[in-house]
Amino acid sequence: MTDPDLLRDLNQALWQAFRTSYRSLDATALLALYHRDLVRAGGPARSVQGFDGYAGETREFFADMAAQGASLDIDFRFTERIGAGELASERGVFRIVLAGPDAERIFYGQFHTFARRIDGTWQFVADYDTTEGGTVTAASFAAAHGIDDVLAFAPGAKQP
Repeated sequence: MTDPDLLRDLNQALWQAFRTSYRSLDATALLALYHRDLVRAGGPARSVQGFDGYAGETREFFADMAAQGASLDIDFRFTERIGAGELASERGVFRIVLAGPDAERIFYGQFHTFARRIDGTWQFVADYDTTEGGTVTAASFAAAHGIDDVLAFAPGAKQP
């Protein structure tokens, strides 16, 4: 169980900032949320890489979306949020809405991140995601806890 104030800090420092940078296709702002010693795994390529590889892919992806006149929106819901002191582990589901000039597509997936507060700033140090198997649906996305539902992970809260 995790202190709700710690989760609120994570929401502000990481999750809301992630959503804002994703929506604005701001790769620099998104990458600032990640530590230089990042371990990034999964994703559509089913790969593992460090910060530099992830940074290159992110910059290219955002530039491609901007060139196509597309917009992105991402939302997160949580199934587990564990934090203590300077460390956090969070798992959940995400939904990406990609709106292009001709159509809108919605993607769902799962994530697991590890974050550390370094010199007073929260940063992701490990990030895993997958859309493998299509197991996340609109219904399972809705069933997970919203980003602001921090009390669901507080001491004494009933866990699924």
